[in-house]
Amino acid sequence: MNHLRAFCHRSAYWRKLVRVIVCVGLFLDLSTVTSAEEVAILKSADISAYSEAITAFKSALPPSLHVTSEYDLKDDMAEGRNLARRIRASNAKVVLAVGLKAAVTAKLQIQKIPVIFCVVINPKKYGLPTDNMVGLSFRIPFHQRLQTLQTLVPNVSRIGVLFDPEKTKGMLNQLLQDAEASGIRIVTEEVSAEKDVSKALNAIKNRIDALWLLPDSTILNENTLDFLLSTTLEANVPLLGFSADLVRSGAVVGTYFRYAEIGKLAAQLSHQLARQTSPPLLGTIISPGRVRRSINLRSARHLGLSITFDLLRQFDEQF
Repeated sequence: MNHLRAFCHRSAYWRKLVRVIVCVGLFLDLSTVTSAEEVAILKSADISAYSEAITAFKSALPPSLHVTSEYDLKDDMAEGRNLARRIRASNAKVVLAVGLKAAVTAKLQIQKIPVIFCVVINPKKYGLPTDNMVGLSFRIPFHQRLQTLQTLVPNVSRIGVLFDPEKTKGMLNQLLQDAEASGIRIVTEEVSAEKDVSKALNAIKNRIDALWLLPDSTILNENTLDFLLSTTLEANVPLLGFSADLVRSGAVVGTYFRYAEIGKLAAQLSHQLARQTSPPLLGTIISPGRVRRSINLRSARHLGLSITFDLLRQFDEQF
């Protein structure tokens, strides 16, 4: 009986101790959350590229930072003023703006909170960054993308480009300058509406060695992607993409930054900006990391391109 009482006494003691430990743990967890600095996220739309960057951003944030609000413009700039007002009224110490419309909204509506913007094409065209912003570059030098293409097509000299002057005229002008310096001729075809994509590609497909895709939503969208892929393959024209998804879908090669790496770097910068340890970063654009290259083996073989082990070693990803 004495042994039983002793056992029960010890069991009660351990149960109390466990409860104390659990309560202390909960208190510490709650105190960590409540003491963490707030971070707000503003994205232009709900698309996979943005989501990939945001997911990586959240997972890489240190315990000292906590995402308290996430807003979606849904491609509607008119909504930006309302969302920015909510961000300004919060205790956010840093704002992550993902996509062009989110970055421009932050530029116009958020001036007193440090902003990190990413996944923005040609930011200088839109007056980005401002003094309270740091941008993650999304631009890859022409020679690096050309080198990826020349890995498979060494003698490429005429590259086709479809463009909407309302969306990518600035990018095309830069491309023309870079290509001229590299001795490459750019064959262009203007497209002002999605319905004209097929006519434009058919007009140049027999006069080019490859087709260079720009991030132009008039040219490249869910309705035109299959046509661009099938037509270039049939015409024996390699298609150069600018994302892993495009290469996975059928573009022969691609050169790009990984969205996850962009998100992780944004998280590191958030920590520095929230602690105000890197004010020199504000007003600058920095590189988000190493440029990646990928190849679609099925498309390459369909085009009869030579694929060797040494060649494949030059690519980060194969599909």
